[in-house]
Amino acid sequence: MPKQNETIIFVIGMVVMRRVKTKIEPRPPGRPRSEQARQEILETAYKLLRDKGFNAVGSHEIAQVAGVSSATLYRWWKSKEEILFDACFEHMKPVLAIPETGSALTRLRRYVLRAREFLVSEEGAVMARVLTGIHEDKRLRQMFLERYVNPRRQIQRGIIEDAIASGELKRTTDPELLIDALNGPLFFRWLQGHAPLENSFAERIFDKALLAFQSK
Repeated sequence: MPKQNETIIFVIGMVVMRRVKTKIEPRPPGRPRSEQARQEILETAYKLLRDKGFNAVGSHEIAQVAGVSSATLYRWWKSKEEILFDACFEHMKPVLAIPETGSALTRLRRYVLRAREFLVSEEGAVMARVLTGIHEDKRLRQMFLERYVNPRRQIQRGIIEDAIASGELKRTTDPELLIDALNGPLFFRWLQGHAPLENSFAERIFDKALLAFQSK
């Protein structure tokens, strides 16, 4: 009888442990979203955008090439345009990432030179396709401003404000004017194509523009 009682107690204990484990670690409802699948969709969308252009790519084609259903796309995005924007911006992140080292003006110079490098890269060519594709759509242009242009300007604005606080730039410096002075010529030469967008050109623009804003 003692051995039989021990067996009964052991069995009861195992049942209790299983019930406790079930309560502590419940199985999450539904299938978890796969980050790998999301990245594969973005990579597929980017390649289609690169090869075909903004308006020529459809959400059904993205889903088909990525090997997922259209419903899977709409787990993360509301429209084809959002998918293509995210695909484009995902490739921009490493290109435009700036190390947080050096003085504010050193970081600002680095940012301008990196922007020039980006514009002449494959990613820059893809962005040109995006700009061409959204040119006639006010809603998409506004989306592009909110998701790309404004965040980039905010980064530069923060660096310029650091330079003002450290005395590298005049207290009267207008950050918005300086941002336009640094970036405008790069974008103009990139869009017009009338002259090569060389690194030396970006450096000259930076040096000439800063003369009007630097502290004596």
